[in-house]
Amino acid sequence: MSRPHRVLEVLAARRAAGSGPGDRSDGHRVVLAVEGGGSRATYSSGMVLGLERLGLTRCFDAVYGASAGALAGSWLVGGQTEKCCAGWWEPGLMERVTKPTRGLRGRPVVDVEYLIETVGEEIVPVDWQAIVDAEVPLHPVATDVDTGQSFDLRGTIDDPISLKLALRASANVPVLAGLPMEIHGRRLVDAAVAEPLPFHTALDQGATHVLMLRTRRADQEAIDATRLEKALVARLGEARVPGLVHVLGRRLETRRADDEWLAKASAIAGDEGVDEPPHLLEVRPPEGANTINPLETDPDRLRRGVETGCDALRALVEPALG
Repeated sequence: MSRPHRVLEVLAARRAAGSGPGDRSDGHRVVLAVEGGGSRATYSSGMVLGLERLGLTRCFDAVYGASAGALAGSWLVGGQTEKCCAGWWEPGLMERVTKPTRGLRGRPVVDVEYLIETVGEEIVPVDWQAIVDAEVPLHPVATDVDTGQSFDLRGTIDDPISLKLALRASANVPVLAGLPMEIHGRRLVDAAVAEPLPFHTALDQGATHVLMLRTRRADQEAIDATRLEKALVARLGEARVPGLVHVLGRRLETRRADDEWLAKASAIAGDEGVDEPPHLLEVRPPEGANTINPLETDPDRLRRGVETGCDALRALVEPALG
């Protein structure tokens, strides 16, 4: 019988031992990385829900999230995934968050401020302090528009106010969600511009094992920057957003390289003797799953996305837990 993938093997051992951050004996740094993608993140949100239901939260040493993936990661470390995931299909909620017609009036198509400040306070209340105090640290990732590089916002978080600002910056889709946000002297937009799959930042910070939660099926091609995105960035001008101009020009190449790396690393069987880190394992929506548009607002489709993501995660991870 084959050994589980190295990532699953470590998670299973940690759950069996009941260890938590700061109380490890295996010498590994195991992290969770969560992809966003607007409403596509129903899939990764469901996967996060699956991890919470399996009691694996404390098995991670950190959680890295991009855009809506950072929000889902915050729910996990704060122990609130079950309640917060239900917000995806709350009647009328996503229709208010995402409204393309607002763009015709020069207003944000995706109202991230409303999502964090109103939904997260009044409609589906989030315990932000629990996330700040969580023993598993959250690392929201954003894109610096001046350098075009990803930026880990962990060091900017010290209270609920700064946490909410970090989550807003990570999901601040260029133009569609508004102008860049300034935090600690950096002008920031959505993580998906520079690092939609935030495992690179995790590896740079010493991760030895990464579980990467995806929002696109394996049969979906990596997507280049759209003509609209390129036109909007070009209109802002290289002098104003030099980093965005550079990173959009190589986005397709970068995303294809990430897909190839993760697919190859995930296919390595546990008994093939690949013991040198890093070890990476991706979880993707299954073949036949709906193609969810990033601006999707239909509650039934969003709920199915969460349920499908949860089932996909459990199908991959549960057998390894014994």
